[in-house]
Amino acid sequence: MRLAAFLVFITTAWAQAPSAAIILRAARMFDNASGRVVTPGVVVVLGDKIRGIGAAAEIPAGARVIDLGDATLLPGFIDAHTHLSMPHFNDYRDEILYDFRKEAVEKALDATENLRRTLEAGLTTVRDVGAGDFIDVALRNAVRNGKIVGPRISARRTASKTASFRDPNRCAKPCASTSSTAPT
Repeated sequence: MRLAAFLVFITTAWAQAPSAAIILRAARMFDNASGRVVTPGVVVVLGDKIRGIGAAAEIPAGARVIDLGDATLLPGFIDAHTHLSMPHFNDYRDEILYDFRKEAVEKALDATENLRRTLEAGLTTVRDVGAGDFIDVALRNAVRNGKIVGPRISARRTASKTASFRDPNRCAKPCASTSSTAPT
């Protein structure tokens, strides 16, 4: 919950004051470059970019300091396979009905909730692997342009079946199951 509140706060702060420096302090920070946890955890954010990390980071005068106490700062996580415009259904038939009942614009609006939840879960970058009517591309552009809050989105521009799990040519030798009864 603290992470969710923090991420919403930071994204709101960036949108409202793009030139204000924000310093995040915590007891620890995972340093991805070294693979170690370092102390103290310090991240310097200027505008919408991280400008420094670690105890030696230069802190601009007048920066706003957010002390997170006994927390550990982590890099943003990446999800490489998402469908942001598709809500979860326990029954695939409900998904088919959803596609018929909702227009693309309404699906895009519904997807903004998935964007918020994704960001609050600590995912700062996602790869959306496809949405009807290029909703994923529109969401990516809206996030990039600051119109909505969400993680960075890598959206597909064209559909590709290359190396898909249903592609019989993906294997070096014949695949075990290439029958015509496989789902398409």
